[in-house]
Amino acid sequence: MFRFDAAFRAEFRENWLVLLVAFSCFLFGFSAPAYALPFIFPEVIDHLGWTREQATLLASSKYAVGIVCALLVGRFVDRTGAWLSLLVTVSMGGLALTSFLWISTLTSYYLVGILLGFASGGTMVALKVLISRSFHNSQGTAMGLVLMGSVLGSVVLPFAITAADAALGWRGGIAAMSAGIWLVAVPMLLYGLFSPHMAFGRRTIAVPLDKAAAPGPANQPLREIMREPRFWMIGIAVMTVGMIDQAFTQHQVLIFKDVGLSPEWTAAAVSGIGVMGIVTRLFVGNMLDATSNRGLAILWWVLSLSILMAFALGNPIVLVAFIVLRATGHSAVMLDTTIMTKHVYGPGQIGTLIGIYTAMVSAGFALGPWLMGRMYDMSGSYASSYILFAILPVLASLLIWPIKPVFWLELKARNAAARAAEPAAAQGSAA
Repeated sequence: MFRFDAAFRAEFRENWLVLLVAFSCFLFGFSAPAYALPFIFPEVIDHLGWTREQATLLASSKYAVGIVCALLVGRFVDRTGAWLSLLVTVSMGGLALTSFLWISTLTSYYLVGILLGFASGGTMVALKVLISRSFHNSQGTAMGLVLMGSVLGSVVLPFAITAADAALGWRGGIAAMSAGIWLVAVPMLLYGLFSPHMAFGRRTIAVPLDKAAAPGPANQPLREIMREPRFWMIGIAVMTVGMIDQAFTQHQVLIFKDVGLSPEWTAAAVSGIGVMGIVTRLFVGNMLDATSNRGLAILWWVLSLSILMAFALGNPIVLVAFIVLRATGHSAVMLDTTIMTKHVYGPGQIGTLIGIYTAMVSAGFALGPWLMGRMYDMSGSYASSYILFAILPVLASLLIWPIKPVFWLELKARNAAARAAEPAAAQGSAA
């Protein structure tokens, strides 16, 4: 059952403007650089004569840089707030897309990957921290809602970039995808930076939390956290599923092309995954609010099932099922680091911890597209990578299944106690 109780409603009333700004950042500042890449690869292969491994290595260079960026931005946000970080990283994404107007060598191509890495890793970390500090009971649902910005981007972008390529050429078409960054995302972030109503985004310390509403180990030293087995179990798990998810994201246009889909039907299939994401982001976020790590483990099994369906994408029924399950698994991967960090460790040092876990995920993001491309070039088929990538999410789920989500359990107990006390308080008032 979908949960939207009084605690949820109170948080949404108080923080709706945070949701709006974060949604806009995901729609324009994150989606355009992220979802343009699969449409770049066929163009550079055809026009510049590069191999699939060389072309898709751009994604790997992007996420390799994202590792360092996530660590730096996580610490930076803990100390200074989110707005300045978001302004810098979102602008870098706009510069990266614009620079495709002049790319002609692999060196310049991979240098763009550096800009994309700072844009992707930094934006994601700062937005995760922004939502995690603003929402406690409804963190997963709130994150699912703002991630609909990236979903909407994934729906619109395939058609927009296809049309822009036809009208402006592939270089101009990709550069045109930066328009939303300069015209919408950056102005909204400037509003957040200077508005007195959004001052919490400029604080040099974490937003104060109501102790009755936010229990947990808020000030556990980072060095102690990193000595715990659960810290590394979470990190290895999210890095593994991130590797798989991004491999499919970056290769999806090539995969659909190999099974005989036309460019128009390929754009429709990619957008179909995005359309399903509108539902699955909210469903998955709300499910994780209610089930925490156990629900996440089950959702990773769904990711494995979608990969097995990739063997038969030529069948229209299988293609539709693949789109639904792929969207669900992708939504889980987009939410896993935020949920596990907050549910296990609470709000203390959340920027630094999310930065570390995002860096681990970025390592998986960097490895996945390259590994899938390498396995394809070695065998001439995606079959071996499908088999490997279907097994790994199951192993990752086994790592997180036994972990105790301390903050989530204590918060759940506090809310239950508060609800139980309400009838007694009402009776006392009546008396």
